[in-house]
Amino acid sequence: MKRFTLAFIFIMFLWNTFGNNITINNLYDAIKIGLDNNKEIKTKLHDVMSANTSIKSSLADLILPSINANFRFTTLDPTTLERSVSKAVTRFNVVTNVSGILTNLVLVPEEKTITNAFWDNYSAGATISYRVPYLIPLGLDLGYNSYILQIKNKELSELQYQKALNDYVYNITIAYYNYLFAKEFAKISVETDRRLEENVRVAEANFRAGIFSDLELIRARVQLVNNKPNVFSASNNLRIQKMNLITLLGLDVSKVDEIEIKGDIEDIKKVFSNYNIDFDKEKSKLIDNNIDLKILRKIIEISENSKNVALASNKPVVSLFFNYNYEFKKTNNFENERHWVDNWNAGIQINIPISELLPISKSYANMENADYSIEKSKNNYLNTINLIMVQFEQTKLRFKESLENILAQQANVEQAKRSLDIITTRYRFGNASSLDLIDAQLAYQQAELNLLSAWVNYVNTILNVKKLTGDNLTIGDNLQKNF
Repeated sequence: MKRFTLAFIFIMFLWNTFGNNITINNLYDAIKIGLDNNKEIKTKLHDVMSANTSIKSSLADLILPSINANFRFTTLDPTTLERSVSKAVTRFNVVTNVSGILTNLVLVPEEKTITNAFWDNYSAGATISYRVPYLIPLGLDLGYNSYILQIKNKELSELQYQKALNDYVYNITIAYYNYLFAKEFAKISVETDRRLEENVRVAEANFRAGIFSDLELIRARVQLVNNKPNVFSASNNLRIQKMNLITLLGLDVSKVDEIEIKGDIEDIKKVFSNYNIDFDKEKSKLIDNNIDLKILRKIIEISENSKNVALASNKPVVSLFFNYNYEFKKTNNFENERHWVDNWNAGIQINIPISELLPISKSYANMENADYSIEKSKNNYLNTINLIMVQFEQTKLRFKESLENILAQQANVEQAKRSLDIITTRYRFGNASSLDLIDAQLAYQQAELNLLSAWVNYVNTILNVKKLTGDNLTIGDNLQKNF
């Protein structure tokens, strides 16, 4: 029993220590975790569902009749019941009165107690009415235009949901790659620090052998100390980028050390190397696919449909109706017995909104307001097209620039590495000064940083193009998931 208890405690310790760790293997994992935790995306989805229910409600108003049933029971107070009792002459009886040789005929009235009210009263009924959509062929029916408006509102909600989804995936993608780039920047700083430490060891050995002067040793030590802030800064930036990504994913940032994010610069190169963009093709689909332009076009449609709703509000309404009543009441004024009696009526009704026909009516004001909204929406659409086209052209230039810069910096890194290897070999044998070595190391480090910066611009440019053209941001063989 004691061994079992100790084993259980050990297992729980391992669970509390390692069981809550989260591992993010790739961008797909990051996006999946983020979408599971993001409340704004779920709110946008609820907006779509709410808009769908509004469509159902509007469709029901358009095609279904209004049906109402009622049952009524009433009771009266004793005073009213007492006052409702009356005497009524129901008929006259002929009475023969013989007096001597005379016979008289006398009319004697016969009275009856009549109850005109009862303590319990019952009635039931049903009403059916149907608004005839006779203006649908003319496009002027209020119910039909209201239904179309709800459809447009739902489509707008879907676009807004898609925009929120696209923006969130884009932000996660940028944050994930920024972390991988920060990891590479930190790696370069650490490798530079390692080389500088090796330089100090070589300088100390050559100094003891009498090959180097104390000045060479001091230079090596100073250069090592001067690089320490770069190491600290790169390490802090890596942690900051990790916390930014964790926060964006909706995870607890206080548990940053318990979350492992895998991946490195090679993963980025695998996805984006030799990535070609046909800008003419991308530009041709920009207008149709850009999510912001889709939203603005839908807003224009909604504004135009709102005007149709206002225009239909001042049209006559034709309704068919049928009423059926079933009452428990007297059928004869001279009887006290009640029976269930039914009756019905049907007809057609035309309501003409005369006040809405006036130029100063609410309908005319709504139509005028709709005209302003349409004009405003069209202007916003045209302005946004111009802005997006400018962004697209700027992105096109940055893409070519970053691609050429990558090729140039790759060659530069190779040359700087070759130079550093030569100077390092000479330095070990005392045939090169510390200044030569420091210059070679700084040149190589700067070439690596320039190449990495070129990759950052290159990747961000590709992602920006895909965002502008409405493409799926999660590119790559293992990231082809449609969220």
